[in-house]
Amino acid sequence: MLRAVTFDLWQTLILDTPKGLRRARADRVGGFQQVLSSHGISVEVAAVDRAYDAAGARREEVFWSSRRDVGSRRQVRFMLESLGVDGAVPPEGPLMDELDAAYCLPILSALPVPNAGALEVLRALSSRGLVLGLICNTGRTPGKMLRLILDRLALAPYLRVLTFSDEVGLRKPHPEIFHRPLSALGVAPGEAAHVGDDVTTDVAGAQGVGMRAIHLCHPTGVSQASDGAEAIPNLHALPGALLPTAD
Repeated sequence: MLRAVTFDLWQTLILDTPKGLRRARADRVGGFQQVLSSHGISVEVAAVDRAYDAAGARREEVFWSSRRDVGSRRQVRFMLESLGVDGAVPPEGPLMDELDAAYCLPILSALPVPNAGALEVLRALSSRGLVLGLICNTGRTPGKMLRLILDRLALAPYLRVLTFSDEVGLRKPHPEIFHRPLSALGVAPGEAAHVGDDVTTDVAGAQGVGMRAIHLCHPTGVSQASDGAEAIPNLHALPGALLPTAD
């Protein structure tokens, strides 16, 4: 019996926009450079821009080598190391706090948008007595910011448990990042389904712990091929897939 549904976040419940991505990057890079400059650490914006890419590459290297995640403050240190100014910034204190804010806050001025049908589907599944949760691999944007975004997009009230990889320290498809929210929701893996756009992290991860996996296969998703997994073309199709008697 299906009792719970968990969702991936990016490209499943919410979508980036090209304009938002450009603005967030520019604001992060510019803000980072300004904070360093205000503390007497001179770096060129172009160098910060390169460090931004280098930090992203190092974050991905950690993930693929260990299935672990790093939070925003570790990514800030990656940027400082790439810039060659790591020794000038203490691990903790006001300067690190300012740099972390410069790295995290721009997303609030470049909000993603809800995927088509996200709010309606969450409302419909919740009204049918299913408990809902989120299992998100974070990137530049940590869980503390994503909670604010979910609230601003009116999606948060329907999600009983929010699980973010930067807070857990592990990324999908690691089994533990699935087990934790299921435990919090009070359901067994066989009583839950997971919906996401990536067959490697979402589908394989969910199936690996005994959950039903549904691949959201759509043009902006990570994986275009479902590799034999149960698939839907959009979120509007989810209630019918989960609850065949739904209208």
